[in-house]
Amino acid sequence: MLYNKDMKVKTTNFMHYNMALVGGIFGGFAVCNLGEIFGNAQTLNLISIVYNFVYCDFETLLLRIIAALLYFLGFGAAVVIPKKLRLHSDAISLIIDFFAFIVLLFLPKNVNLIISLYPIFFATAFQWTAFEYIEGYSCSTIFSSNNYRQFSTSLIEYIIDKDKSRMTKIRVFGLTLLYFHIGVALACFASLFFGRLSAVVGIAALLPSAYLLIKKRLIRLKNIKLNKTS
Repeated sequence: MLYNKDMKVKTTNFMHYNMALVGGIFGGFAVCNLGEIFGNAQTLNLISIVYNFVYCDFETLLLRIIAALLYFLGFGAAVVIPKKLRLHSDAISLIIDFFAFIVLLFLPKNVNLIISLYPIFFATAFQWTAFEYIEGYSCSTIFSSNNYRQFSTSLIEYIIDKDKSRMTKIRVFGLTLLYFHIGVALACFASLFFGRLSAVVGIAALLPSAYLLIKKRLIRLKNIKLNKTS
């Protein structure tokens, strides 16, 4: 079996939507279990850094500065690891997400909420960079603001202009939004019954992408072996 271009596109697209599901689980888990704080992005944290400085809450300020640095390190790792170690960022992202959910699963409840968000800050920053594009569009798998804008504007443009070329963009951003919020719903329902143990749902959500990566690798190894013997 050859790993052709069509299979590559299908695998890439499936993984993108699957990781949007995982991103939604991270977001829903944090909102439900960690003080209703959305840990996938930095806007609130960066605003809070200024707020804590102005109001002289230096203990919280330090915790939030560390959170911002972890997000920065997540971006940095996503850039450096593929270049220096020649490892695929998508596979590394799955591993980092897995360990982030493990940490969330076993964190004591008395840990400061900001510290509890640290695994999410790092993992989602890495994931954002590892799964940044789909079908030529920059489309985040960890939050929805820009995706919602892109979906809305392209849909309105299609309604006005009847330009069918907009349909790909509508599909890409629409499906990403859909899978992200399915992930949020899964995290919320699981948290309702199991609390922080609902992190297991995130681990389970990683399995389809992990299976595809392993399958892709095995096909490539098989093709290399066939080429050598032919």
